[in-house]
Amino acid sequence: MRHIACDLSKEQELLGGVAEVLAFLRDDAPEGEVVVINNAGFGGYGRFGELATDHQLGMVDLNIRAVVDLTRRLMPALRERGGAVINVASTAAFQPTPYLATYGASKAFVLHWSLALSEELRGTRVRALAVCPGPTATAFFKRAGMQGGAVNDAVGQTSEAVVQEAWAALLAGRSLVVTGWKNKVMTSLSGMVPITWAARIAAVILEKYRLKQAKA
Repeated sequence: MRHIACDLSKEQELLGGVAEVLAFLRDDAPEGEVVVINNAGFGGYGRFGELATDHQLGMVDLNIRAVVDLTRRLMPALRERGGAVINVASTAAFQPTPYLATYGASKAFVLHWSLALSEELRGTRVRALAVCPGPTATAFFKRAGMQGGAVNDAVGQTSEAVVQEAWAALLAGRSLVVTGWKNKVMTSLSGMVPITWAARIAAVILEKYRLKQAKA
């Protein structure tokens, strides 16, 4: 195991990280498949006009640009050795998410891009998987500006449970997995109504979290 610390939202640090990863693969792990897991990301809760510009642009840089850039730069090694790209999207990708507008849109990009990539890679030694968890017991909500306990634990999953479902889906050759049965039901229902209705429903649900928004 080797930890390479870098800020993926900054291009020069990403390039340096990629160079170290490729050197590690060449010198310390010259054989075997390569699995790229794009998991880094963050959100921002609040009205679009109230969130800092830097915060939202940083979200786009990390949640979207870094995923594309990192995967593209590692794709030659993936094609040469075989393996997989696992992109962590979200159940937020299935409908517009008022009060999480930029975050939800960034995860919609990750979902659609991952599914397109999966089709392009069909017949090669590389696979792509989009993982769509719902609320998960991580530091996400604090980073997004919400108080602890903003989302009821009864509707969430542990990170370990998400990992187990993601790995099982990869081994089964799937291109998409929504983790947790409650999340599967929710995303299925969101696809049964017009997208404008889905946006309105999401607004009603997500607006309730304003009462639990962390104080600056």
